[in-house]
Amino acid sequence: MAEKTNKLTIGLIKADLTAFSDIVSAEAHPIEIDGVGTFYMARSRPRPPEWITDFFRTSLGSGLSLLTSSAKGALLVRVPDDKESRIFAVLFGHGRYLLKEGALEDRFGLKVVLNSVDADSLRSIDKTTLGSVPKQSREQISREGGASNFGIDIEQDLVSAVTGKSRIGSFGRTISGRDTFAASAKFDVRDVRRFLEQVLERYKSDVYKERFDWIDQIKDVRAKSDIAALDTELIRRLSAGEFDHIWMAPPEVINWADAKGFKFLRKRADLVADLDIAELIRAAGDRALDLDWLKNAAVMLISAANDESVARWTAYKCIYAEIEIDNTMHILNAGKWYCVASDFTSIVNADFANTRESTIELPDYQHDNENAYNLAVTETLDGAYCLDSDLIVHGGGQSKIEFCDVLTASKELLHVKRYSGSAQLSHLFSQGVVSAELFVSDAEFRRKLNDKLPDAHKLADVTVRPDPNEYEVIFTIVSKSPNPLNLPFFSKVTLRNARRRLEAYGFRVSKKKVRATGNDVADAA
Repeated sequence: MAEKTNKLTIGLIKADLTAFSDIVSAEAHPIEIDGVGTFYMARSRPRPPEWITDFFRTSLGSGLSLLTSSAKGALLVRVPDDKESRIFAVLFGHGRYLLKEGALEDRFGLKVVLNSVDADSLRSIDKTTLGSVPKQSREQISREGGASNFGIDIEQDLVSAVTGKSRIGSFGRTISGRDTFAASAKFDVRDVRRFLEQVLERYKSDVYKERFDWIDQIKDVRAKSDIAALDTELIRRLSAGEFDHIWMAPPEVINWADAKGFKFLRKRADLVADLDIAELIRAAGDRALDLDWLKNAAVMLISAANDESVARWTAYKCIYAEIEIDNTMHILNAGKWYCVASDFTSIVNADFANTRESTIELPDYQHDNENAYNLAVTETLDGAYCLDSDLIVHGGGQSKIEFCDVLTASKELLHVKRYSGSAQLSHLFSQGVVSAELFVSDAEFRRKLNDKLPDAHKLADVTVRPDPNEYEVIFTIVSKSPNPLNLPFFSKVTLRNARRRLEAYGFRVSKKKVRATGNDVADAA
């Protein structure tokens, strides 16, 4: 065992890649290490950072010795695995960029960590809350704890990375894993093969299912035939312009403070502020879309500090999509297809179908904006009052809260939103939950609300908790579609969670579809 502790970052090469030439990019220079494997490197090219000339121009003079470069190294090692072998990549510096796209086994490091830590010894979790705008977050706690400390929603969160205290002595104290596995351990080139054998053993274990069974609420799709069918359907929808359940987002947590924008395909392309599927299609131009193009078209994150590309992904890896096949919901996230547990899919769809349809009579939407429509609703319903955009400043940070869009004489709280994807719908459901919870729990909020209400709607005593059973929260969605109301899968999940919270207080909850006749309303719902 090595005398010094080394920080080791390990990736597992996919089983169908058996030749080193299929794993490493052509630019890499090989060096054979007898009895170990092959080390690959790319020569570093020191150069002045661009901010020297872009910002300082000529004011610093010439002859500055400020240089920057990126070292890349990868050691490929074959490790016996029953009658065959698996190839590991030990990565150094930016060595991951020496490997060809898709060479590493997805979630390898995550599984190793979950098989090597105790359930109550976690320190950090990276998760993605799936939706039209996937919300990526990293949560850390000051001392070791269980998964419950991180507020994981097993119905909507995809855990991508975990850090915790190792119970495998040779792995060191703290280990981390996502696609790669990272540990600080006393191993070096002389005994790295023994270390990799131990890592492979942890990867093949199913111990994690005893303590982290929730991790499989959303599973990855592995059958090549299933992946091919999903990719074919994705291409068909993109080519037909059917973007209703397809969006784009960075596939990993990025530093938005340093994000100047994104570029498609080439460094000289126009900078765009955010990723958008329509912008990607425009970048393709007249080229027919196919899977090969999606998996090779570059998406670059441009740094605000130096105008350099600080992250690079394929377009395919940046696409988020929801595709239902054979009554099973499939999610494309960060270049990987996942399927939601079939029983959970059935539960969510059944819950949505069973969410009561409001019987309130509302006019069709043929207005310039939502405010104009909401005012028209108050003219249609006797005694109704419009509160759209009449915000209540309340709570920490002087949050601005909209109680509802329309309050009826029958104590119905209408929250109205034109359909434009899950992001807008999430806002709609959140608005309904937050305002209703404050209404029943906060006398000061009720006082501020009362100041805005006409006499016919005022509360007799704002210090008295209102009876939620007297109120109905109606989520009202405007759409051009003539079909019954339908929502993206994870919007149904969000509605389900909102409904459960509201009904726990005693509110009645229903959904309502309003038919739009204008030209500026999405028709997916």
